[in-house]
Amino acid sequence: MTEEKEEKQIVKHCVYCGAKVKKDQAYCPQCGKLVIKIKGNSEKESSKEITPSIQKTPVKSRKCSNCGAIITSTILEQCPICNTKLEKLPKELIATTTISTQKKTGFIFSNKKLVPEQKFILKKDIWNFREGISVFGNSLLAYVTIRFLIILLIAFQFDPEGTGTIDLNITTLILSQIPDIIFGVYPLWYIYSKKHNLKKLSLYLNLKSSLKALMIGIIGSIGLILLDNFSSIIIEFMYNSGMDFFNIFEYLGEEYLVIKNADIFWIILLCILLSLSVISTELVFRGVLHNSLKAQFENNLIGRISIILIVALIYAGLFLLFSWPVGLYFFAINFLVFIILGILFEINGNLLNTILANAIYNIILVIFIFIF
Repeated sequence: MTEEKEEKQIVKHCVYCGAKVKKDQAYCPQCGKLVIKIKGNSEKESSKEITPSIQKTPVKSRKCSNCGAIITSTILEQCPICNTKLEKLPKELIATTTISTQKKTGFIFSNKKLVPEQKFILKKDIWNFREGISVFGNSLLAYVTIRFLIILLIAFQFDPEGTGTIDLNITTLILSQIPDIIFGVYPLWYIYSKKHNLKKLSLYLNLKSSLKALMIGIIGSIGLILLDNFSSIIIEFMYNSGMDFFNIFEYLGEEYLVIKNADIFWIILLCILLSLSVISTELVFRGVLHNSLKAQFENNLIGRISIILIVALIYAGLFLLFSWPVGLYFFAINFLVFIILGILFEINGNLLNTILANAIYNIILVIFIFIF
């Protein structure tokens, strides 16, 4: 009787025309279409008994002892919010974590909301925003420290009596390039220590990319030279408008005379140091800051323009701060120069574009002053 009841519980019919179909038939005898079998309760229960239960390995969440952030990732070893070292997970828990659990997106509780952990995980070829800003800040701190020490050295060496007046000469010009050169050391050390790729700094050094960068750099340097000729008009306009608290033309004339009267050895050394300072500056502002801002802005025209303007404004502002009051006259020029360099960088995303353009411009300018 039980077998007959189970036979009755099995409903087999055609879902297209509703005709009854025998148990051993796969196609409807009336319309000829494939029949779908609907299982009864007994078959469902038996299938449940046969199907093995899959147990998911629980992932232990960890709470940061400093900021209270909740981290569910088994990869992170320190809090991405405050860099506090997290408690270590047992090896057994990590070893038994299933593949499906590893593929799931982890979340970090930050500022009253859950943020995907991918936002904090460091990648070898792309800057994380927090990571990039941290590297930029450390580079800036190193620059300020070295610049302060160089100022003390120059003051002690060339103004031992503390009169406050230091004569401009080729030695002071060369020493002033050292902080700019040191500026880009930390990003390179960071990439090397983390075993990351130089592509993270947008450095593409293969032959094809280098040749393309050389062409873009030459064209860009011509634009910078034209802008330099226009800069004298802007400076003269500012000076005649009442910004005459500093004799800028006397300062520039003295700088030109120092370069013109220097020996060829010092000119070559100055060109080398200027090129190194250009590489260093571009590594920090373009390779780190520019690329880090890409993580915060959309990859469209408005986003790219915003990044170029922000980087140019930061550079011009820092130059103004560290070279006051001379930097006041060059604020607009530096802003325009960095806008041009930002456009050159966005052409193909290669840092060699801006390095070559800026280096060629500086070398031509020094040679022009020295010869003429």
